[in-house]
This record gives sequence, structure tokens and C-alpha cells, in this order.
Amino acid sequence: MRTLYPAAAALILLLAGCSGTATPSTTAPSPSSASASPTTTPSSPATSDPGPTTPGNGSGQGAGAPDDSGRFTYVCSNLNEAVPEVTYSSLAEVWASTEYVRLATCAASYEGPLPFEPTEDEARIISIAEPGITPSAGLDAYLTALALCTRVSDDAASDLFGRSSRQMLLAASELCPRAPQGRIIGLWAAGERAGDGESAVASGGLVAGKFHLRKTPPEGCAWSVSAADGSKKASGGATEGQSGIILEEKDVLTSDKCGIWEKME
Repeated sequence: MRTLYPAAAALILLLAGCSGTATPSTTAPSPSSASASPTTTPSSPATSDPGPTTPGNGSGQGAGAPDDSGRFTYVCSNLNEAVPEVTYSSLAEVWASTEYVRLATCAASYEGPLPFEPTEDEARIISIAEPGITPSAGLDAYLTALALCTRVSDDAASDLFGRSSRQMLLAASELCPRAPQGRIIGLWAAGERAGDGESAVASGGLVAGKFHLRKTPPEGCAWSVSAADGSKKASGGATEGQSGIILEEKDVLTSDKCGIWEKME
């Protein structure tokens, strides 16, 4: 009988070990996100999510925060036509995209409840873009300002900036001062930059001063400056344009294939 005790003890220990096996967790690991967004918005003060916004109190955009309201989406195309369009859920996501510098166009769309009722910040931007308009009727104006805020630089979008009104540029400048191109939009809004075409020194246009070409233009650059009566005051090409030209009140700058003009002083 004494020889049975070790075997019994071993059996008891075996049973105890089996009963002490850890029970598998019933909580499954969180699956990785399957978001269609191409990139994850970096965690930084400029792009962090400040939390949900109460309609009527503003989305925070007017204070320079990215569009975090969840009310708008952005469909962007790539300079490489083989790359399909991508939909982003906020301005911050557009700016953080690894494809940002290769974006060709971005169209903003409203995804909120209808009819459109702007928040306080949105109404303020609309009133800048189109003074006198009823804010609730200004959705298109707000979407245009949002689209301007997606642009990479004036080199990539000088036509867009050049054909936008001073008021719309001011609205975009107020809407996204923290955008990668926020300072550039501000210069266009202040009348301190111009592109190819006709640009007048007047209220809502260019400011008076000395301008020059920001970069060496391609071959064929030609420009002229005309007075208010239409008489030609000056003309030239790339060399003179890079040296600088003087624009006075009511002058009209006509530029062709010269690129972007920038105020020097």
C-alpha cells in the first residue's frame, strides 16, 4: 500500500495542474482599421480632434483648426492619372496625405443634414466670401473656400487663385490659416501676388508697389503695364520681370507665360 502513495500524489498534482490552466480571454483583439483613408492623421495640435461640435457654436475652423466637423468630404484627384480619386473626411486628412504634393484637384462636398444651416464659424466665412448673402444660401461659397484650402501651393494652383475674387481669397485665408499654404493664400488675398492674365491695381485687386517674378519663367514670357487710359507704360520679358516693375494706382498688368508675380516692397 505504501507504494501507491507516490502514484496517488502524482495524480493529485496532475489534476491540480490541469485545473489551474489559464482560461483564454473572451475579449478578441481589436481588428486593424479598414478605413478607406490613405493616411492616418498625425497627432499634433494642428490636427488633433477637439471633440464633437455643437451646431450653432462653430466648428473651430475660423480659429484656424482643420475641418473637424464631419460635415464635409473631399474628393481629390492625382497628378498621376493612373492613381484613382481618393475621398478624405477632413482638411487635416488632406494635408496629412502622403499624396498631398501630388494632388491635382480637390472638390469639397457637404455631407450634413439638409437644409444647410451653417454654424457660427461657417456663417462668418460665408459673409466674408459673399458679403450680403444669407448664410443659409451660401453653401456653394463655403465649399469654394474649403476647396481653396486644399491647394498645395500657388505654383500648382495659380490659375485657381488668380481667378478667385479677393473676397473669396480673404474667406479662405480666414478659414485655414494653419494650412500648409495658408500664408500663400493670405498673400493672394492681400493683393500681393498675381498670375498670368490681366490684374488691375484697384480695390479688390493688386496693391500698388514693386513686383517681380518669383521664379525664372519658361521661354516666351511677355508682360506689359498699361495706365488707366490704356496707354502702355512699360513692357518686357523674363529678365525685366525678374528685376522688378513698378505698379501704380489704376495700372493694369498683363502677363503671358510668366508665372507668378510677387510684391517686393
